[in-house]
Amino acid sequence: MSKFPFLFAFLIILAFTGPARAEKTRILYLGDSLSMGAFGRTLDSGLRSQGAEVYTAVAGGASPYYWLKAYQSLPSSIGFWEKTPINERRIGYVRAVPKLEDMLEDYNPHFVVVQTGINLYATLRSRRRPKDENVLEIRSLIEQMSHSIAKSGATPYWILPPHSHERRYSIELQNELRSIMRNVINDYGGAVFESAEVTRFTDPYPATDGIHYGPAEAAAWAQKVRADLAVFIHENKTAKPETIRMTEVIPLKPVQKEQDPPAMNPTAEIASAKAPETPSPVFSKPVIKASAASATAPGAIKVPEKPLPKLPGAGSNIKVFNRLDLDLCLIAKSEITNIAEIDYANALGVFEYEVVKDRLGNYPYEKIRIAHGIVFRRKFTSAAMRQIGSQISLRLVPLASYKNLQTWQTDDDLPPNYEMPLYTPKLD
Repeated sequence: MSKFPFLFAFLIILAFTGPARAEKTRILYLGDSLSMGAFGRTLDSGLRSQGAEVYTAVAGGASPYYWLKAYQSLPSSIGFWEKTPINERRIGYVRAVPKLEDMLEDYNPHFVVVQTGINLYATLRSRRRPKDENVLEIRSLIEQMSHSIAKSGATPYWILPPHSHERRYSIELQNELRSIMRNVINDYGGAVFESAEVTRFTDPYPATDGIHYGPAEAAAWAQKVRADLAVFIHENKTAKPETIRMTEVIPLKPVQKEQDPPAMNPTAEIASAKAPETPSPVFSKPVIKASAASATAPGAIKVPEKPLPKLPGAGSNIKVFNRLDLDLCLIAKSEITNIAEIDYANALGVFEYEVVKDRLGNYPYEKIRIAHGIVFRRKFTSAAMRQIGSQISLRLVPLASYKNLQTWQTDDDLPPNYEMPLYTPKLD
């Protein structure tokens, strides 16, 4: 009998019983609108071309409020991009941005790459809270994300915001936000890429938005991130979860979400007025090395044994009415005294009213909060001029009924009230 059948059988057995192939590096990549174009495509394709198994989720306007499960599911109507090793989709609207905790469980990544921060400037300079509370709020958001990533056993890599036009956001504000993020990430043993050190926004403002880079500049930024990330992954490819340091932090109480979205189409109310693996890929030689915190600090993970506290707005049973017809008296309003305070062309302002008469008889509460268009094309509307004590009759629907309005900048400096969902005037 020929020896070849025996050789063939031996090779088959060896294939199934020999040393297993090295596991691919699994990377979860999250991003906001800065990752929607050339930056995201360049970074995503670069990681895949080097053999990594990448799961990408990018949502326009996203911030930790969107990613964290402690907050209600939020839509994105300014673009959503999702890509896995087998599927990809780009859509203009997604009803609910996927949650970080669910993706960590589904994909079991070795590394989590987070590009975020640009939508936190509004939180940092919010007028609804004292400044120190704004800082604590941002720390809480970054801590909650870091907690979830570390608890899953993954290694975090954060891409800090790039330089923005200094007439859009002052350099002091930009430096402050990066410092807050960096300090929290350091506490969790994460790495940071200092994007501001390798970028410079030079396009004119306000002819451009002062935030989003052109394709060439965005791709160059992504190449530098990719090179630094390659070194980081290579240095940490044998790191085990036990070597990642994590502080025991109970997240701070969050407040109602804030976002910094671009403007969309106006409503009829505004239009009629006067005037928002074990890791083992081979990566290319780095282009530049940005600063990073040590991700291998000694000490075992210390995940809080008790569950994190339930946070306001997380699954509360609030009754929302699809249609209302009310006579109202204005008792409080969010005001903008200087149009320069608004980052985008359009903005909503949150007003609180006392219910004088319920024409449909279906609203059981004494007060209601309504989001009015108070700035349109950088001009104040008649709604912005409404005086405290004035009365008005309005037909209302939930703010969520109009996807485009959810992308406007929202000015809300009223005391937080999670039991009062937002309504808006109904379009005829």
